[in-house]
Amino acid sequence: MPLENQPILEIRAVSKSFSGVEVLHSVDLDLLPGKVHAVVGENGAGKSTLIKILSGVYRRDGGTITIEGRPVESLSPHAAQSLGIVTIYQERNLIPYLSVGENILLGDVPTGRLGMVQWTRLFERAGEILRNLNLDLNPRAMVANLGPAEQQAVEIAKALYKQARIVIMDEPTASLTAAETENLFELICQLKNRDVAVIYISHRLDEIFEIADEVTVLRDGYKVQHCGIGEVTKEQLVRSMVGEEIIPTQIAESSAAGELLLEVQGLTRTGSFVDVSLRLQRGMIIGFAGALGSGRTNVLRTIAGIEPVGGGKIVLKGKELQGKGLTEFIARGICFVPAERDQSGLILSMSVAGNTTIANLDAVTRGPMMDLGRERAIAQKYVNDLDIQAKSIYQEVQYLSGGNRQKVMLSKWLARGLEVFLLDEPTQGVDVGAREEIHQIMKGLLDQGKGILMVTSDLDELMNMSQFIAVMNQGRLVAYLDAKKTTREEVLSYAIGSSNPDVGGSTIQTHI
Repeated sequence: MPLENQPILEIRAVSKSFSGVEVLHSVDLDLLPGKVHAVVGENGAGKSTLIKILSGVYRRDGGTITIEGRPVESLSPHAAQSLGIVTIYQERNLIPYLSVGENILLGDVPTGRLGMVQWTRLFERAGEILRNLNLDLNPRAMVANLGPAEQQAVEIAKALYKQARIVIMDEPTASLTAAETENLFELICQLKNRDVAVIYISHRLDEIFEIADEVTVLRDGYKVQHCGIGEVTKEQLVRSMVGEEIIPTQIAESSAAGELLLEVQGLTRTGSFVDVSLRLQRGMIIGFAGALGSGRTNVLRTIAGIEPVGGGKIVLKGKELQGKGLTEFIARGICFVPAERDQSGLILSMSVAGNTTIANLDAVTRGPMMDLGRERAIAQKYVNDLDIQAKSIYQEVQYLSGGNRQKVMLSKWLARGLEVFLLDEPTQGVDVGAREEIHQIMKGLLDQGKGILMVTSDLDELMNMSQFIAVMNQGRLVAYLDAKKTTREEVLSYAIGSSNPDVGGSTIQTHI
């Protein structure tokens, strides 16, 4: 076992280039056993490249890596795992149609003399690992039936079973609620108690200050800061990441609402949510809070015309919309921007120009022919207006950062001139600079008299960007709060049910 103050991992002057362009410049990093070392920076700062070098996905061009005092000449994924390095990516590295126990013991399944799997031993061993982590999971459960937080817990159990000494977590809370994030932090503390070292990568700085012991900042491939977490403020960290001070956008203090734009009356979708009512005025943003599975995203998808209405009314500018198809919802002025932008919002192999105009083909066609000049003009306008960082409008979207992909997805609907924007996790997985740029785009929409409904799991975003907060719990709207008069604690208490006097009934707590 390594000594407490002796690094388990030492990285010295590690460099990496792609096509002659250096993306990591002589980066140093020490990792201590039983400590959480946060690595932060904007998209493109070099974080992903660094962890892929440690995971054996990329080969470093220069520098040294030492694990427990022994130099590591080369790393492959298999070699990294044999050295005790486990990486937990945003995309789960599990086999969905195997059980929890099979995933945990994958590669080490107990077998008998004839090579038959000893299922009882397998599930007993997996169950013991889960109990040691205080995880209430059935080792026989199918992984495909688990939620994101439970799947992540399985990955941590798998890492411990393989006796991981270094665990790398890449944006581990991107799809987790606040309560699930706290559960994850408890698991990380258990890793620390076992002297496991953790590299923690996240765009959510509040989490960094809660869970990390020290932090390293990367900017443009350079290490620009390293310190204990108690030696730096959030504002100083942001300044190191972006090279300048960023003042967070606060919609609640800057936008006045106008005439009624959208009204939802008793909206119901069987099995998802019941009896949701709200009124969205021009220049207004309503944020939806709630746990995963509370029905908040389903409400947005139903208002967008993607999921069918089971009951109630959707009224846009005085005209009812339920019963119409998705095309009619869009034509009337409503769009939905999904959280899974790569799967549902963009065509990754298509250019920036193609993605920008795909929802507005009438504007870029003449009969059966594309008007390439018109397409070019529209795409260039939004690349300029939204400061989309691309080599050209013809660059494929798959090669853009998360924040720039999100801006391309927004440009698709901005080009249609729509009225109501339904945004599901609009800044999920984007860096702090892109986050503020997206918030400024949202503010611009409100200033133009548009209306926004937003689902977000980020409490900072919810409190700063919303004028009113609609809290969902078990498929019901249980509270409608003035963002300037409520607190984080009150929002969370309604979201988890502790302040809701009648979750099973129709009571709505209104603090406006």
